[in-house]
Amino acid sequence: MAVIAVKYCGGCNPRYDRVEFARSLQADFPELEVVGADAAEPDFVLVVCGCPVRCVQHERLTGRRGKFVAASLEDREALYAALVGIR
Repeated sequence: MAVIAVKYCGGCNPRYDRVEFARSLQADFPELEVVGADAAEPDFVLVVCGCPVRCVQHERLTGRRGKFVAASLEDREALYAALVGIR
């Protein structure tokens, strides 16, 4: 089972429901374990930003098989394409 670590921005200017965005990931990929950003050595890191500024600090977060920074609902398709490769 692949482990996906999720980091949220501070939410100062959210333009969509960031938590629901991450929840839908778990619903659509039940074989993935979704954990917090403090997880040790995750397979993949998802940074969920609430707006296009993408100001959340995430440089120290690394996943063995990649990282994705989402800033809108429109990023879902690209994220899902990236996740298909780590299943």
